[in-house]
Amino acid sequence: MGKIKLDLKDRKILYELDINARQTISEIAKKVKLNKNTVNYKIKKLENEKLILGYYTVVDYSKLGFISLRVYFNFFNTKPEHEKEIINFLIKNKKVGVVGQVESPYDIIFQAWVKNIYEFDDFWFKFKKKFRQFIWKERVYLVNRVYNFKRKYITDKPNYEYEFGGGSKKEKFDEFDLKILKLLARNARIPIIDIAEKLKVPERTIAYRIKQLEKKKIIMGYRLNLDAIKIGYEYYKLNCVLNSMEDYERLFQFSQQHPNVIFLDRTMSELDLEIDIEVRGRKEMLKLIKELKEKFKIRDIEIATYKEYYKLETIPQ
Repeated sequence: MGKIKLDLKDRKILYELDINARQTISEIAKKVKLNKNTVNYKIKKLENEKLILGYYTVVDYSKLGFISLRVYFNFFNTKPEHEKEIINFLIKNKKVGVVGQVESPYDIIFQAWVKNIYEFDDFWFKFKKKFRQFIWKERVYLVNRVYNFKRKYITDKPNYEYEFGGGSKKEKFDEFDLKILKLLARNARIPIIDIAEKLKVPERTIAYRIKQLEKKKIIMGYRLNLDAIKIGYEYYKLNCVLNSMEDYERLFQFSQQHPNVIFLDRTMSELDLEIDIEVRGRKEMLKLIKELKEKFKIRDIEIATYKEYYKLETIPQ
């Protein structure tokens, strides 16, 4: 399938969904100045064309008492069936929330949420015991903080707000809150009536609980999972080592304001941070790297090309 052509209204709808994916059709229609039926039709069309892959809830996992670890690795001496088995193992594992395919210098990236490092060690040991012969060059590190920036490139209407996760004190929650979060993690647009039916409680109870989770900032926001390739963009991770941490604040502001930066992660590893970008191809990516190196003291930038998500859930299931 070729690239999808978007008109201005399509872009405005995508922009609104990226800011807050739980907005109602009526709310979006009012903002983009279209009737509800047209907005609903356009969203369904973009979903059917697989430009919109889904909607996810931004959860501050640290407020639930979790830490997050990210793993990169390469396949080694594998056949397609081996790779499929490994990917399916990660997708099905309840500790793993994100699984993606990358291209150079790794093959797979995944992210796990656990209560402590010992819980991860147990998971990682079992994973390697099962698949060690098929993986190598693995890199494991702690993700301290994750900043989610809006996709400012979709329209010419900049929005510098962002969601933040990690490094927070644990909040009070119960098993019922977790059940709601697990449903929202799979689909941020799931209607309250559907959650109520699944959990067999009144709708007002669900609405109240969600508002409390938002008030405590356990729920930070609701975002769009977009296949940017279908509109001519490519997804890259720029793994950076700074020459001086004095540049961090300026680099953060640069990332927050840049139209193509969608994530910035602080990590506990040999990397100082990871910057995720969506740009119109390799040429634009190299231009951005050149700009970064001219503006900031950067010792090294490792480039990883993101191909697709196999799983995107923001809390462990």
